[in-house]
Amino acid sequence: MQHRSSNSTSMKGCLAACAAALTIAVAGSAGAATVTIVNLDGFNEGFNDTTSAAPVGGNTGTTLGEQRLQVFEYAAALWGERLDSDVEIRVGANFDPLFCNSSSAVLGSAGPETVHRDFAGAPLSFTWYVQALANSHAGADLAPGSDDVGATFNSTIGTTCSFPLTWYHGLDGNPPGGTIDLVSVVLHEIGHGLGFLSLVDLGSGQKFGGFDDAYMFNLSDHDTGEIYPDMTNGARINASVSTGDLHWVAPVVVAGSGDLVSGVHPSGHVEMYAPSPAEPGSSVSHYSTSLSPDELMEPSYTGPNHDLTRTLQLFEDLGWQVLDPLMCGDATEDGNVQSSDALVALATAVGNDDCIFELCDVDSSTAVTSTDAMIILQYAVGQPVPLQCP
Repeated sequence: MQHRSSNSTSMKGCLAACAAALTIAVAGSAGAATVTIVNLDGFNEGFNDTTSAAPVGGNTGTTLGEQRLQVFEYAAALWGERLDSDVEIRVGANFDPLFCNSSSAVLGSAGPETVHRDFAGAPLSFTWYVQALANSHAGADLAPGSDDVGATFNSTIGTTCSFPLTWYHGLDGNPPGGTIDLVSVVLHEIGHGLGFLSLVDLGSGQKFGGFDDAYMFNLSDHDTGEIYPDMTNGARINASVSTGDLHWVAPVVVAGSGDLVSGVHPSGHVEMYAPSPAEPGSSVSHYSTSLSPDELMEPSYTGPNHDLTRTLQLFEDLGWQVLDPLMCGDATEDGNVQSSDALVALATAVGNDDCIFELCDVDSSTAVTSTDAMIILQYAVGQPVPLQCP
């Protein structure tokens, strides 16, 4: 493991253990963060694959590589519009062959490239923060030579693997049967890189580098009442396989848990994923599969999900500054719906701009069209027309 300084550590040496993976089996505005996708693929692979592809679901790319990149940039925009950071968040991403057979596949994995502690602006001393979150508190890039998040996605799905499902590259959250919504998977994996993961070694129960991390402060074993930092190594091992008893107990997630019909304790504590035996890359670093409705940050793909709400609640508990959702129809992201927003929607409809569905698809038609531009204009001048974004 490479050490950058006394309070900054590269995650390269433990990527397999510290990155969280998503699997599947067959059975913007002021203050908003800039999230940049860094293309790490080589010639004619991944984002640079020149295989022809027909535009689909609002994705205008005409090659497989272009469509993949548009999906990633779309997901990055969704994250960026809800997180407050003055420091660019760089996501180094590529497509490579990952585990895949006729019945199951690893869809992707991601994690922070570095973690930091005891920096200027750190909310807690002697506590690790993932790079993007640390940068946001410090107001500066603490590892300027490194991307903030590293992510790898499975290039064999829909190409060389016998797995029966293929990637859906549309942006509308409406994948047809037999496909996997790539936007949902990218949102999930970037979420891990932004802090939705534990740095604790599940095999030994040891804290990473001997220090607490921001995530572990919010975990509790309901059976014993202990929180993760206060446990012995052995108790952390036990808690990580304590199915139904490992809970997220911090206030923002608890306050927002009222809509859950399962996977939540009467106290509002929310269950985290703690199967027995432990699953490296999945245990502890996801919401429990018992949650209903299904959540974006569960360990297995459950269908299209572009809803960041409960993930952002957890991020607030971690210390992220979270921005209010943008207004439907507010294409310019200035807090108002005006005639200029209609112009952006029209430019998007003809391919000269890239307003996202959540802002410009005001008739929920799964495409941004000239009709959306007209509806936005009517709303802007005071006509009583509804705005219904997906």
